[in-house]
This record gives sequence, structure tokens and C-alpha cells, in this order.
Amino acid sequence: MEFISEDDARNFYNAYAKQTGFSTRVNSYYRSKKDNLIISREFCCSKEGFRLDKHSRKTDSGDDTKRRRARPITRDGCKALMTVRKRENGKWYVAKLEKNHNHELVTPAMRHFLRSYKEEDDSKKSLNGTIGSMGVGLNASVNVSPEEYNSFGKLGFAAQNNVNFVRRGRLSNFGVDAQSLLAFVKVMQTSDPAFYYAIQVDDEDRLSSVFWVDTRSRIAYNCFSDVISFDTTYQVNQYKMPFAPFIGVNHHRQSVLFGCALLADETESTFIWLFTTWLEAMSGCQPGLIMTDYDSAISRAVESVFPKSRHRYCKRHILSKMPKEIGHVFSSLPKTFQVEFEKCINNSETPEEFESAWQLLLDKCSLRGNEWLQSLYNDRKLWVSTYARDTFFAGMYSIQPSKSVSSLFDGYVNAGTTLQDLAEQYERALDGRYEKEVRAEFETFYTKPVLKTPLPMEKQEAEVYTRKLFLVFQDEIYESLLLAVKSSLDDGLSKTFEVARFDEEHKVFRVGLNIADQIASCSCKMFEFEGILCRHVIAVFKATNIFLLPQHYILKRWTKNAKEEAKFDILPSVEIHDNSRKGKKQYNLLYQEGIKCAEEGMASDHSFNVALNALREARIKIVSAKKNAINVQKLETASSTHYTDDKTT
Repeated sequence: MEFISEDDARNFYNAYAKQTGFSTRVNSYYRSKKDNLIISREFCCSKEGFRLDKHSRKTDSGDDTKRRRARPITRDGCKALMTVRKRENGKWYVAKLEKNHNHELVTPAMRHFLRSYKEEDDSKKSLNGTIGSMGVGLNASVNVSPEEYNSFGKLGFAAQNNVNFVRRGRLSNFGVDAQSLLAFVKVMQTSDPAFYYAIQVDDEDRLSSVFWVDTRSRIAYNCFSDVISFDTTYQVNQYKMPFAPFIGVNHHRQSVLFGCALLADETESTFIWLFTTWLEAMSGCQPGLIMTDYDSAISRAVESVFPKSRHRYCKRHILSKMPKEIGHVFSSLPKTFQVEFEKCINNSETPEEFESAWQLLLDKCSLRGNEWLQSLYNDRKLWVSTYARDTFFAGMYSIQPSKSVSSLFDGYVNAGTTLQDLAEQYERALDGRYEKEVRAEFETFYTKPVLKTPLPMEKQEAEVYTRKLFLVFQDEIYESLLLAVKSSLDDGLSKTFEVARFDEEHKVFRVGLNIADQIASCSCKMFEFEGILCRHVIAVFKATNIFLLPQHYILKRWTKNAKEEAKFDILPSVEIHDNSRKGKKQYNLLYQEGIKCAEEGMASDHSFNVALNALREARIKIVSAKKNAINVQKLETASSTHYTDDKTT
């Protein structure tokens, strides 16, 4: 190929790189000995070469307060490049081209994170800023065709005529606002066949509550259904209706939405309706663990609808209820009460320590006989950490659910948000959350972390875990270097070790190890609690020459491929002709194949066109087959018909 100028050659290679899925940079050049002008230029993949040692050796500082991680490794020794040279006539030609890469290429969803395209994105942001300065607000009505923005999140919607249905229910008090909310879920279902919504009506058929969940949330639940949180304390609308989201955590330790509802009240019957509806939307798959507010109505509903799930209470919600439940007693207590209370809950490593600290706290603050505190004590195994560490929380135990909800909806909704605004901002909030997940995927797949040790176990998990989880595991490996391991018991089949820091010899953790099966258990129970192996077991593994992490300690939900083989057992909210088990199974199979075509089709522009044409051709054939089947059925029916008279068949 020939180019008019060097800039044209660079622009072409950038465009090619963007379509292919990699970033570029200018590498080397040569100057003419006659006039010192550049006569040769090399453009290469941004992963060309390797990072210099002086950068790779920068690890965490010993001072915890000023700890700074080394930047991820972005260079991988890639050989892909294009060299152009200048002819005597002034034009530039391709003198050398290497198209093969030694790394994975970026998918279309991640291309905008590539460094060489940030200038392009910045120019778009500048344009948006210019539009905003011209007086066009974010909520202004703009005429956009579906072809230009084929996304409901970018289109407005009109309130439907639902007056007869809404009438005088809980939501009916909000007039057009409620109608807009109903219009939202109906339009969403039209554009997304697997979008699911349900409404609750009272005894007089008046609308009172509404629940909805989109396809992305339903698919995410199939991957991360082991732990969910249900919270009703977060209100995002001006009518003070409880906003009840179902929240989970993905493989990047990010909050993910599994559906949400606006509730008429907080009674047991309403919660049973919501839980039953949500479970139906999730194909009847009960969560492994559900965290809820400390509320008797919710507890009874959970026990009724989720008999196979573990139930635990949110610690932060309990703390937030203290001023209300203890009343004037709480206000007269010392300011250090909450600190002492949290210390009793969080720092008690054994049940015995908690029992002693609890009784001491009650005596110190003269709170014996308080009914609410007594009920908390009776339910201590459902919320106190020393009893809960046998339960897998996926890191959600220490996170306040309302903060998880805030992380999803902050910047989009607030206490003054109307129902119509909530509906409009819902998709934008989820798009923002999806963008953060894509960014985490980009960092996981397109960069490499800097290793701190030569241990094979660290290198092994750097290739398996997502970046966020690897950094957590890397800290455990690094801290294991500060631990002393002492064998205390050996019965031939298993061994028991005492593990402690060199500077904290009084704080001992006990690790039991079955060497033959490489199964270990630690008194800190971090693996059972968070799904990440603790520093104490890692130290014992090193001491017993186990240098690779056994597969049974690598939870798939924390790996890069956590969503690779997702079970798409999702039925849309549309009528299926054959509603039998066979019909649902056939539909799920077709749905899975459709999802796979969509994912594979996004690999490149060429694969997108191939997938789109193939799907359109397949649809034409399916419609034709459907018509033929109907005609055959009509012929068979006609041939077996007996006419008894002129009017009756």
C-alpha cells in the first residue's frame, strides 16, 4: 500500500488496530543523511518490548499507610508492526508488515479502553460538553431514531393509558408517575424478551407493588447465585416507598443487581409475594445465602420461600437500628458505646470470647433486661462474625447493603427522584455498572500484575484469578513470608501446625493439614468465609513443599472464566406454545445458542456481519418451516374431518 503522508499511514494503522483489537504506538524511525528528514517510520503494537527492570522492581512500600502498588505490566514482547518508508516522489509505502500477535486481542466492548483511542474518546467528551454548554440538558427530550440509538436507555417513553388499572392502589396516588413506571417495564419487555416484571394488586385489583429484572441481571445471577443481599432501607423516590433491590457480587468483587422492586408496604405477605416472584424470574434457583435486614416479617418470608437457603442478618443494619430500638437509653450511653459494641462483635475470635465481651458490655452500660438486645443475643449465630465465619459471604459481610445499592445508583437517583425518573435512570445506572465491569475485564485480560515473589503459587493464580481477587490473594502470599510455622501434632494421616507472625508470637492460628489429599483447615476460616486461601495455610503449604494451589481451593466464581459457561436457564416473559418440560428445555437450548452467536459475533466487524447474516438467514428458514408445519397440520386435520352437516365440522 501507498500513503500520501506519514500521518495517513499512521491513521490507517490505527484504524486497522482498532478494528482488530489492539493499541499502537510509534516505535523507531530513520533520518536521511542528506537533509536529516525522517524517511522511515515503524508503528508497532503497544505490547511490543518489555518493561525495564527498574520499573518491575517497584513493589509495595513497607509502610502500610503509604502503600502503593506497582503499575500492571502492559508490554508482552509482541512482534506485530508496520514499517513505512518514503519514496523519492514523497509518498510512503509499506516496507514491512507483521500481523501476528502473541497475546489476546481486545473484544469490541473493551476497545475504548485502549490507550491509543483515548484522544478520540476525549474529543467525543469535548463535543458532549459543547452540546451541554449550548443549553441541552441531560434530561432534555431529543428526537433520536431507533436506528441511531438502538437502546431503550437512550430513548424516552410516554406514559400509557393505565388509569383503569392503576386506579386507587398504593402506586395510583402518583398518577402519571405510576403510569410512566408501567410504561417503562412494558417497553423494556418489548425490546428485551427476557426482561421480567410483575405487579401486585390488592383485594380490589388495585396496583400496589411492582418488581422487574432485566436479562443481564438474570444471566449474572446464574453465575453468582451463591450470595445475595436483600435490603429495604434504601429509599430513592420522593414518595418514601421502600426500594427493595436484590444485590450480589461478581468475580471482580463489584456489586451486581439481581432485580429490584417498589413495595406498597413491609408486611410478611408483600415480602412473600416479592420473594416468590423473584424466585420465579430466576427459574426457581434458590440462593446459597441471603442476607437481609433484621426484621421479623422478612425472616418469616425467607423461611417460607427460601427453605434451602442459608439466612443471615446484616450487621450494619443492626447497628443503624440502635438509636431507634434502644431509645433514650442509647442517647444517655457513653459515646464509646458503638465502638465497644463493634469491638465485641468483630474482635471476638471464638464464641467464648464473644460471650464474655457481651456480658461485660451489658453490665458496663446497665442494659440487662433490654428486650431488643436480648433478641439480638438469641439470634447471635445469624449475625455475629465469630459464628458466621463458617458461612461463605463472598466478601459481602463487611459491606453495608445500602452502600452496595448506593454504588449502583449514586449519581442517577436520590431521595427526590420521581417514579418516572427512576425508570429512566435505571438503565443508565446499570449501563454505568456494566461499564465498570468491562473496565475490570480489560485490566484482567489485557494487562499483567507485577509479581512480588518467585513462588510458583503466585504465578499460577495470576493467570487464573481476576485482577481484583489476585491482588487480595497476593497480599496473603506476601504476608505469609512473615509467618513462622511450627508442627504441634502428627498422627500419620494428618498434621497440626501453629502459625504466628514473628512479631506477634502470642497470636497463634492453628492449621490442620491432610498431606495426602492436600486439604487444610485454619482457625481463621478465611477460605470458608471469603473463598480465598489465607496466609496461614499458604505458610503451611510452603513448609510442607506444596508450591501450587490445589484446584479445590480455586473457586470458579473468582476466576477469569467465571462467566464462560454460564447456565442460561432463562425463560422470557412471553407465551411459549408448548409450556411442558420439553418445551422449556427446547427453548432454553435455542436461547443459549442465540447468546453464543451474539458473543462470537462481537469478536470483530467481520464476524459481526457473518453472524448477523447467518441469523437473518436462519430466521427466514425457521419461519418457512413453521408455515410448512402449519399447512401440513391443516391438511392432516382436513383429511380426518367428518362432516355431519353443512355447519358443523
